[in-house]
Amino acid sequence: MTKVIFGMTMSLDGFISDSDGNISMLYPNHQEFGKSEIMQEAVRDTGAVIMGRRTFERAGDSDHYAADYEFQVPIFVVTNTPPDKKPKENEHLSFNFVDEIEKAVQLAKQAAGDKDVTVVGGVSMGQQLLKAGLVDELQIGIMPLLLGSGQKLFDGLGELPVTLEKMRVIETGARTDIFFAINRKT
Repeated sequence: MTKVIFGMTMSLDGFISDSDGNISMLYPNHQEFGKSEIMQEAVRDTGAVIMGRRTFERAGDSDHYAADYEFQVPIFVVTNTPPDKKPKENEHLSFNFVDEIEKAVQLAKQAAGDKDVTVVGGVSMGQQLLKAGLVDELQIGIMPLLLGSGQKLFDGLGELPVTLEKMRVIETGARTDIFFAINRKT
């Protein structure tokens, strides 16, 4: 069954960036993490990706996705303003610009087949999916670092109760990834 997985890396005190929006301290060796078993597993198991417009634009030249992006699968960008020029695609990677998050999940699940839908980047995107009950699993990478300020991963959820069930824990160097299933029985 296709699952929607939202994952982020955060500091031990819950921040996904410092007060300037910088994430480099959370990814001290990004290339090495890209080669890790946990990342290779995510690439193997992902059949479609959902991202927000800001995450999409962070690439600078969006044509790079077709050649360099680790997830060579259909990508669904949630935005009300698609780019003027559609980015390059290839036989595996395609872009779909969708204006509603629920529709993006529906289309991504169809495209993923029996693989997972991975939500990349974007605190706002993850929070919207959690509030709508559209996330099946959380993958939280924790770095042994206290940033003290910045953007918090779970601010903005309000009084939304989310009960989680720990599925597994994986350590990769200094990083600890905890995988949680969303318990919808509460």
